[in-house]
Amino acid sequence: MIMRKFTSYILWEVGKLFIVALTAFTSLIMLTGVVQQLVTERLSPLAILSLIPFILPISMQYALPATLLFAVCSVYGRIAADNEVLAIKAAGVPPMRIMTPTLIVGFLFSPLAVWTMDLAVSWGRPGMQRVVMHHIEEVAYHTLRSTGSYSSDNGFSIYVEAVEDHQLINPEITIQGGSDGPKTISAKSGELHFIPEKETLRISMVDAILNIGTSTEGRFPKFEREIPLDQAARRGRAHGRPAEIALRQIEEETIKQRELLRRNEELLGARTLIGLSVGRYDWLESPQMHEATGQLHMGHERLAKLHTEPWRRWASGFSCFCFVWLGVPLAIWCRTADYWSSFGVAFLPLLLIYYPLFALGLEQAKDGGWPPYSVWLGNLAILAVGAWFMRKVHYN
Repeated sequence: MIMRKFTSYILWEVGKLFIVALTAFTSLIMLTGVVQQLVTERLSPLAILSLIPFILPISMQYALPATLLFAVCSVYGRIAADNEVLAIKAAGVPPMRIMTPTLIVGFLFSPLAVWTMDLAVSWGRPGMQRVVMHHIEEVAYHTLRSTGSYSSDNGFSIYVEAVEDHQLINPEITIQGGSDGPKTISAKSGELHFIPEKETLRISMVDAILNIGTSTEGRFPKFEREIPLDQAARRGRAHGRPAEIALRQIEEETIKQRELLRRNEELLGARTLIGLSVGRYDWLESPQMHEATGQLHMGHERLAKLHTEPWRRWASGFSCFCFVWLGVPLAIWCRTADYWSSFGVAFLPLLLIYYPLFALGLEQAKDGGWPPYSVWLGNLAILAVGAWFMRKVHYN
């Protein structure tokens, strides 16, 4: 009966501190994300408010393991400093009895952390990009007023002499891509308009000159062009990146990628066979063959990342349990009532062991050199260190 009350007391204290710390840490990370958007994109307050629901799961995926570690280190460090653990051991109760309920809580939190991470990468980040793209007109005008230029990662750029109200003075717009070379449009004045129903950025220009490649195609008293948001936005949407695919969709994407690789390998093999059969060895070194080989290499890289991604998310999610497994006995062993001291001592092995091994396993698995489950190296190392500290707490 006494142990049941003591266990309930520990869980209550851990729960209170966890909720407070999670609220504080999540708010801090969200504030950092909001400030970053304000600095980089200069969005309006209304746009920032619409970003908050998408930033929340992104913030929580980082805050959950850290706040759980902070809560258990603080509570167990305090009860150890007050000699409550020694009193329990003197009464013949093994320390594992008071650690087990918290370990169970850490284990149950791990699938929640996996779900939060999946929500963050498949809904949160694309949602943030969508909000920024839907305010592209506002972002572009602000950037043009302050720097005189605006460019995206997809070959779209604007240069202006000045911006007066909503008018672009002497704009020059470059659109990369296309077999005929980049398109350059220069004009006396112009305007930008976001078309939400089409998700495009409309460019309206007066006295425009259109150049394709190095030749002039024509002069137009009025010229309009609609640019897809994916091309006009600074970062655009991620097209099929494994890190931004929901877990339930990864298997389907893996099947598609295998089929694409099979077709590319057959095509490359056919080209090679034809070149050898007709004696055209120069075909083997043609730009088309180099391009096909490069696409095949990129396909294998993407397939390795697709294989690794589910393992990465589950390993990251179950870091909650691993952190608790390490933090509880380490806090008891340190016997300090200071919150930050116990947390700092527990975080040191994570900094020196967990994160380097996790990063190493992830990098090697994504490159295809190691199997996908290599991302669990950091978790296994922390479990081993935590088991060693548990043994010290039990026998000392």
